[in-house]
Amino acid sequence: MTKTIVAIIVYNRYENLKRWLECWAQCDQSDAELVVVHNHDKKVDRLKFEKLCVSHKIKYIPRQNVGMDIGAFKDVCENRLNGKFPDYDNLLWITDDTIPMSKDFVSRFTSKLSNNVAITCMEIAEEKKAPRHVRTTGFCITKPTASKLKFPDQITNKEHCYFFEHRGGDKTLLRQIELMGLDCEMIDELRLSPLWDTGNRAHLNRWEEHKQALHVTVLTKGSESNTVTITNPKDKVLFICPVYNTYPEILSSLLCQTHQNWELRLIHDGPNTTGLKELIDTINDKRITYIENKERFANWGHKIRQDELKRLNESDADFVVVTNADNHHVPTYCEYMLKGFDSKYVAVYCSDMVHSYKAWQVIPCKLQLGYLDCAGVMVRKEVAQEIGWRDIVSHSSDWGYFSDIIKKYGAHKFQVVKGCLLIHN
Repeated sequence: MTKTIVAIIVYNRYENLKRWLECWAQCDQSDAELVVVHNHDKKVDRLKFEKLCVSHKIKYIPRQNVGMDIGAFKDVCENRLNGKFPDYDNLLWITDDTIPMSKDFVSRFTSKLSNNVAITCMEIAEEKKAPRHVRTTGFCITKPTASKLKFPDQITNKEHCYFFEHRGGDKTLLRQIELMGLDCEMIDELRLSPLWDTGNRAHLNRWEEHKQALHVTVLTKGSESNTVTITNPKDKVLFICPVYNTYPEILSSLLCQTHQNWELRLIHDGPNTTGLKELIDTINDKRITYIENKERFANWGHKIRQDELKRLNESDADFVVVTNADNHHVPTYCEYMLKGFDSKYVAVYCSDMVHSYKAWQVIPCKLQLGYLDCAGVMVRKEVAQEIGWRDIVSHSSDWGYFSDIIKKYGAHKFQVVKGCLLIHN
């Protein structure tokens, strides 16, 4: 059985690593293993990167960032990582700003290797200022060939990397392969390639294709590092919202959400007299469920919240927000809140909110009575169902909900997301 190691060279770009691990979870991993080589500097929190890899059961290898990707590649080829790098037959070497464009991207590279073809690559480039060369952002090489490569004695900066890639004459990667009597083959033309370099080939603009192929949604693009933060559009957010004879301002804010996989359960506290059902029917959005209770419970709708959390097992949602009809969730509310979750957090809250009771001031949110509103907190469904809404009498029963979660799981299981994402009325 031939073993392929897919090595992702990660710099201090945490979002790139998160994106890669989510993509990898959806890809064909037959006879392949993902390894993260972290080129770090002294300022980065290495432990955060390692914890993320461990949570995904991915091998994590830190190395001081000397020589960038080519320095790391030399360490692997010359077995200089103290035995930490696993053995392999084929090595698929990818920088962290190059992403998969198909679930079978590994086999697309390995299937074309042969006795004569020792390297398959994303791109063989020939530019005005550079001779024909293999771009080292994504290529696959056999171990016997990798072990024969010669590297510059010193690789500490970009010029040394460029020397190995395209400025070193017969000492470049491609020329060394050719001088061995072997071939290098480009997998496909760039617009159809199973890998895409988002940094140097951004003009190809394949984000929509990437989203369709890997079931992920592009959220933000950072100008400095060309990184992308993603979340899964399959993550469904349920909004539980009592209402009583008022226009539900929440409707417009949810209809404008950038993350569109949400559900609103709008429960009127007793019979409605304002034609609300007709309004919902006019909107005609299947994500909105309107219910009228036969009797009014009052007490700020807490009995409704309690009942709805009890029946969460009937919902296919992944996360829950308990909110009010007069709240406004900014268009990126779901998008940014979902970014805050990883396997260790049970709830996420936004760092700030605007409050009408405080003359529309921006109020910092914190895990303290009076500084957190239920609408600004997103909770995992199974946790919300387990904890329930205990207090249905007091005005501040939402704090009882949070404190019960804290008692069960600890305050460290709450993650804060930077941003003023809620207007509370």
